[in-house]
This record gives sequence, C-alpha cells and structure tokens, in this order.
Amino acid sequence: MKRDLQNLNIVATYNLIYNASLLVKEGFGYAIALDKLIYTGEDSELCFRPFSPIMKGNLSIVWKKYQVFSKASKKFIEALTESVSKNTP
Repeated sequence: MKRDLQNLNIVATYNLIYNASLLVKEGFGYAIALDKLIYTGEDSELCFRPFSPIMKGNLSIVWKKYQVFSKASKKFIEALTESVSKNTP
C-alpha cells in the first residue's frame, strides 16, 4: 500500500466479510477484501473498488488429514476440484 503501517488507522480486524460489511455500513471505515465475497450490486449500500495497480495473491484451501466430511462438504470439494482442474493450464 506504499504506507507505513504505523500511519494507518486500523480500527478493527475481521475473519468474516459479512461482519466487516456491517461495520462499513455503520461508517466505521473500509474493509479490504477479495471481490465477489459479498453482494455489492446496484441496490447495495456497499461497493467494491479494486487496488490500482492490481494486487494478486494465492489462495489455499486446507483441511485436516483423515477428516470426516458431511455430504455437503464432499460435494463442495468435488465441485471445487473439478473447477480448478478445468481452469489449470
């Protein structure tokens, strides 16, 4: 961000974008997040503004070895795996 972290006024941190969106709606500041994690359509109070220049990062999805998954979790992992396979060169 080309700024010294000491000069930023960080008033909160979050691990769920929905919770952060409530703080933003109440005027506590801005939330830094990935695009499309929360609704920001025309009738939303929120909007998404990308960084310029674009910032990119890698994401990982991890879970415990030998994890017992629910049916929904298994389906999600199957769909995710299929999607990643299709989009990997």
